[in-house]
Amino acid sequence: MSVQFEFLGPLKQLVNGQDIVEIQAATVGEALDNMKDLYPGISRRLLSDEGLLHQHINLFVNEDDIRYGNDLETRLSAGDKVTVISAIAGG
Repeated sequence: MSVQFEFLGPLKQLVNGQDIVEIQAATVGEALDNMKDLYPGISRRLLSDEGLLHQHINLFVNEDDIRYGNDLETRLSAGDKVTVISAIAGG
């Protein structure tokens, strides 16, 4: 099944400046794994060496934060939109 990943702000550089990337996957983790061949370096920027989502990266499936669900095991359905956002801190 095909889902859309939307990369916002500076994260667009990870996918050659594209706003939206279509990917085939059943879970968020599988989608990120499938993207690493298409976009070298994406895994290192989004995931830790242990394979966990970096704390400054936020992923939403439709409008739900995956950290409050099944994290990278969050199931995807055809037509889902996954938004990838880098957290910004300031003072």
